[in-house]
Amino acid sequence: MIKGILFDMDGTLVDSERYYCDGTYKWLKRAGYKGDKDEVYAIIGLSMPDTYAYLQKLLDDKYDLDTIKRMNDEYFGIEDVIDYQEYIYPDVKEIIYDLKDKGYKLALCSASSYDLIDRFIADCHFGDVFDHISSTEDTKEKPDPTIYLMAMDKLGLKKEECLIIEDSPNGIRAAKSSGVYTLARINEHIKERQKEADHLFTDLHDIYRYLGE
Repeated sequence: MIKGILFDMDGTLVDSERYYCDGTYKWLKRAGYKGDKDEVYAIIGLSMPDTYAYLQKLLDDKYDLDTIKRMNDEYFGIEDVIDYQEYIYPDVKEIIYDLKDKGYKLALCSASSYDLIDRFIADCHFGDVFDHISSTEDTKEKPDPTIYLMAMDKLGLKKEECLIIEDSPNGIRAAKSSGVYTLARINEHIKERQKEADHLFTDLHDIYRYLGE
């Protein structure tokens, strides 16, 4: 019997990966990038150090990693700060509140910083929704499963009592490595790399079939 649902955030509950990839493409072009936007979408699911290293290659090593980080931080921290209310998927609020009302334990397990997680919670009015929140800031980066193992421990649940909802390849690997049945929201840019999930979905309402409802 499923008692808890563990959610990734970016790309799963909010379409923030589109925001980040489109924004990254904009500042990369200013910095001299001549390639296609599709190449930028390869950053989905990467850790920030791996992202900076990849962007450095896209810019033909013209900039050191500190400069890459600074340009990225200035764009997303000052010029174009995300409004999560704008990017939340339309199927999320209804289902999250319904699951909470039905007594499921809910966890948010994100690779984003706590600053961004807190902004998401505030923007989308989820203040009292999640029973556990964790960031890879204080665990290990996905695909390591620690963030999910820790969440199950904090919720007091066994792996067979949980579902994990993900999207990125590294997130899916982390979820599967924790031993939990894993659903993943389809992203057409990386769909071929999402096949390790137990089930792919386009609408979060699909979750109910795995809850026996």
